[in-house]
Amino acid sequence: MTQKSSEFRPIDFKTRFPALDGIRGLAVGMVFINHFGGGAHGGPILRAVNQVRERGWAGVDLFFVLSGFLITGILFDTRNDSKFFRRFFARRSLRIFPVFYLVVAVLLLLTPLFQYQWRWPQLAFLVYMGNFFGNHDFSLYELPSAVHPTAKVFLGHLWSLCVEEQFYLLWPPAVWLIRDRTKLLWTAAGVSLLSLVLRALMFLEFSPEIAERWIVRTLPFRMDSLLCGAILALLLRGPAADLYQRRCKWVFLGAGAAVTAIFVLSPAGDSPWLLTVGLTLTAAASAGLIGATLRPGSPAFRLFYLKPIRQLGKYSYGFYIFHVLYGWAWIRFLVFVFGKTHSLPIAGTISLTTNFVLTFLVAKLSYDFFEVRFLRFKTHFEYDVEIAEHKHAFTTR
Repeated sequence: MTQKSSEFRPIDFKTRFPALDGIRGLAVGMVFINHFGGGAHGGPILRAVNQVRERGWAGVDLFFVLSGFLITGILFDTRNDSKFFRRFFARRSLRIFPVFYLVVAVLLLLTPLFQYQWRWPQLAFLVYMGNFFGNHDFSLYELPSAVHPTAKVFLGHLWSLCVEEQFYLLWPPAVWLIRDRTKLLWTAAGVSLLSLVLRALMFLEFSPEIAERWIVRTLPFRMDSLLCGAILALLLRGPAADLYQRRCKWVFLGAGAAVTAIFVLSPAGDSPWLLTVGLTLTAAASAGLIGATLRPGSPAFRLFYLKPIRQLGKYSYGFYIFHVLYGWAWIRFLVFVFGKTHSLPIAGTISLTTNFVLTFLVAKLSYDFFEVRFLRFKTHFEYDVEIAEHKHAFTTR
């Protein structure tokens, strides 16, 4: 029987799904506004806007779910590849490492000028383990300058890269060993439940302050965020893919409503409700949004297919790395503009817009003239099925 044209066809790793760039754009935009959109106070509307802005950290969770979705799809589809591990890790390295180590190199070159005060535990960031040391001592998330305080560098956002890289080391062997889709689903669901239980135990054993710093920034407590994406990828590769995809919008609406209720009723950043069930619901809502975006012509697809948000998503990795490195300098710039305009809304608008545009331009230049040179090497690590079907690993188009 011929498959109906309206039936959902699961995404596969060989075909780029452009609307997902829009999801990336939303995620990085949420994080940016969370970090730099403050200062709007003084009335019910502005207070409500600020409350929404403060929840922009959920953009990182959206990144985690999307990463789990795409990576699991690649791993599952290529689990029988003749060079499974070599090709996967080579391609991930070509995407992740160049701009990350470029930033490290630039900071090292600037060290004599700004006299950056490096500390030995910060070397752990070079192997994506810095979150463990940074959680123990939050001052390691900053790189102060001895002579130019405004040039202080923030490293705090790099915890999320550490979490993802650690996931990339653990999940591929699991997919390769288990192989069966149903068993993988149960494994992902079981580990997700374990992650939730571990978060609850943290609150039973430690103070909210200690629990928050480890729960938010450490892989064992964040596995459900990444594995919610994995579960979505595996469900959409099964016989009931069309049914599950149609239900994604209801998952998004239901989980989104539930986590919004937690945001309102238990808004503190170290709230036990928020950091246990709330994180799971945030991941579920993110998975629902991603799934709802996959069907061409759907409202979510049309929204995230808009070119401006797709363009931001295309450069989102570099944008994320660059945007808060010199956050203190942007705060000082805001103070300077306020001194000239004597208006916080005007100063905030000028500072926020300037910051966003310059960060976007730097990210675009980094991708177009630096990162893409490494991405072209993906053609040397094509999977067996790509070679057989002449679907190339990377194209600049």
